[in-house]
Amino acid sequence: MIKFMLVLPLIIFNFFPFAVLFPALASENSPAATSNQLNGSKSRRVMVALGGRTIQAVVADTDRTLREGLLGWDRITDEDGMLLDFTVSGQYAIHMQGMKFPIDAVWIDSAGVIKLVYEDIAPHSGRVYPSMIPCRYCLEIKGGFCKKYGVKEGQTVRFGVPGK
Repeated sequence: MIKFMLVLPLIIFNFFPFAVLFPALASENSPAATSNQLNGSKSRRVMVALGGRTIQAVVADTDRTLREGLLGWDRITDEDGMLLDFTVSGQYAIHMQGMKFPIDAVWIDSAGVIKLVYEDIAPHSGRVYPSMIPCRYCLEIKGGFCKKYGVKEGQTVRFGVPGK
């Protein structure tokens, strides 16, 4: 019997060989962030450098922010995104139910190495996009960003520093 629990923007399937964790607090290793305004709501943000670009990502690291994710956003630009910080490495998954625009999902391990990239994920695709291997972060950015700026598996992401 397949059981599932829909948690926006994450989904847990009991038949997957991994568990999705929803930590309540960020660990001391998470990227430094400050309280700022983005997309109309007060949010913690962090600078993320990848593909020769630096974006400001909203940090999702609580049960509530991990559930909400990018839901409610009307659009996303090349200059912003969302960093899902699961606080510990594990195998996690995201989905696009309720989204209004396509995204690229970049799965990153605790050392900042890109392990997997999903490009141009369509909104309402009905599919789950798992990390496949242990990762700590998932960076959700504008669809097409990775292709446009050459973001690939094996590259390193830097948190809190301008990129070049």
